[in-house]
Amino acid sequence: MDELGASGRPLLVMGRGWAVYAGPVEPGRLHRHQATQLAWCSHGTLQLEGAWGVMDTPGHFLPAPVPHRLVAAQPLRMVFLDPTVLGHEPARNLPAGAAALTALQVDVLEDELDRWLRGEDLAGVHHPPDSRTDNDPRWEAVLAWLEQALETSVRVEDAAEAVGLSSSRFMHWFAEASGLTFRAYIRWLRLQRAVRTLSDGSTLTEAAHLAGFADSAHLTRTFVATFGVRPAPLRGARIVCADHVTPPLTPHGLALVETS
Repeated sequence: MDELGASGRPLLVMGRGWAVYAGPVEPGRLHRHQATQLAWCSHGTLQLEGAWGVMDTPGHFLPAPVPHRLVAAQPLRMVFLDPTVLGHEPARNLPAGAAALTALQVDVLEDELDRWLRGEDLAGVHHPPDSRTDNDPRWEAVLAWLEQALETSVRVEDAAEAVGLSSSRFMHWFAEASGLTFRAYIRWLRLQRAVRTLSDGSTLTEAAHLAGFADSAHLTRTFVATFGVRPAPLRGARIVCADHVTPPLTPHGLALVETS
């Protein structure tokens, strides 16, 4: 996969409600995180430890927030999905616990991710057409307001006022327009700004403040709670931020069987 291996640097593409990471992972302690996870090795296997024991497979599906520990000698491909993004997925495709991926399923995911990367402009991932927000000036207005307000405390009441809606109506409209709850969207927007700032050479503290986190510890806690990894090692990674909520891959269509 050229985009993932040519430079030898880890790659993180972060949208709003999803992220794709390709690179090494540090063995860590047992943890859980807010994002549902698809992970696989293009070659070899990875180990996923949890209540089921040790699962040694080419890849896995892991719903949030199942406790686990991940160990891999090879660089991984990982797709993180906010549970809100998966709200439309048929329940039969979403096991309540960890599910192993077969070698064939990993090949399919690898090919789909490769096609997506080749089709995207990673210098600035574009926003695909979306009938929910096209020609709605309120959407552009609220995005402009959020860009200005992100360094401070973002209140629903203030965002609603910026587009002339009541708070309750705004929450409903925003979820319909973006596909994410307002709170989840703000979290992903802050994380995007933080990793983008880190990739520009800023310190963790500078990135935290520019993204509206109280301090570097707050940023680290939020990052770990979402992805299960710390943000600091990403300073040397290639970071790309996308402005849309459509993930490149989901578990849809995979025949997943929960590991007992």
